[in-house]
Amino acid sequence: MKMEGQVRIPSGCAVAAVISKEGNKMSGEMIINSMKPMHDRSNGLGGGFAAYGIYAEYKDFYALHMFFDSRATRKDCEAFLKERFEIVQSEIIPTRKIPAITDEPVIWRYFVSPLKSMLASMQLDEKEFVARTVMKINTEMSGAYVFSSGKNMGTFKAVGFPEDVGVFYKLEEYEGYSWTAHGRYPTNTPGWWGGAHPFTLLDYSIVHNGEISSYDANRRFIEMFGYKCTLQTDTEVITYIMDYLLRVQGLTLGEAASVIAAPFWSTIAAKTDLHAYLRTMFPSLLVTGPFSIVLGFDGGLMALNDRLKLRSMVVGEKGDKVFIASEEAAIRKMEPNAENIWSPAGGEPVIVKVKEGAY
Repeated sequence: MKMEGQVRIPSGCAVAAVISKEGNKMSGEMIINSMKPMHDRSNGLGGGFAAYGIYAEYKDFYALHMFFDSRATRKDCEAFLKERFEIVQSEIIPTRKIPAITDEPVIWRYFVSPLKSMLASMQLDEKEFVARTVMKINTEMSGAYVFSSGKNMGTFKAVGFPEDVGVFYKLEEYEGYSWTAHGRYPTNTPGWWGGAHPFTLLDYSIVHNGEISSYDANRRFIEMFGYKCTLQTDTEVITYIMDYLLRVQGLTLGEAASVIAAPFWSTIAAKTDLHAYLRTMFPSLLVTGPFSIVLGFDGGLMALNDRLKLRSMVVGEKGDKVFIASEEAAIRKMEPNAENIWSPAGGEPVIVKVKEGAY
């Protein structure tokens, strides 16, 4: 029997991210390597990556990455998509067979544009139409899951260690201006392909280390607005909260951060009236429990800890690049000469944006 001190108990999952503020492209090899020193933070039940700027050829189309349990399910889903979208490209997502990744589903991607007739008849804008379509497929079409749905970005995830998932998806062949990564250590939810991080909706993606004790309250609130939590993992709700606050409610990134990691009432008095307003308006969207998250979005990243900083997160810089990870070792793996290494305070967002027009 191993005694305390003889076995390493990591504090949850591994997260990492890198972004070029100049919009310079980086291959996926760098972010794959960042996960290797954090191997023990995962247990092989989920790994994944989100990449931005990888589909320049199809940048004006929504890239739907999908899991299917069978070819028949894919055909049924494709017929449904054709009723709603113009499909400009349909293809299997390239993978390589490796022993570490098994039982893979049918993994497909579609580049699509909503039919104008559908938008007119439903009186919806493009993004709301795509979001509703994703929810409809994930809740009503058994054996089909949309796990990525943004423009010029894509998520790649599986059951396995993240460094193996990166090799499986051939991510060294992709080039993006921003990457996020996750190694999963599930504690009370199943390890399955759809439950691996990142979780996405449109161009928003979330990787998360921690546990959401407010999940039921958060989920009940967000599902009043048409979102459906179907992927059996608490992190999924954070993605929908961010979409609701940023896209639907029009909040800034800083305002959204002060909703989900709101200051304590005792400190709000010393801040602005805005914090009190946001805390009063969205009390059910306060996310409690230990967490460090990285939000990816079109043109940037935001890193955020819970108010008490119960999960580690480190930021570093070098040239035009900003690095974020659970451990400094992961940053050093990406850039041995990283500078300005620091740990953000609890509840204080780190927001990095690409120079306008740079990609």
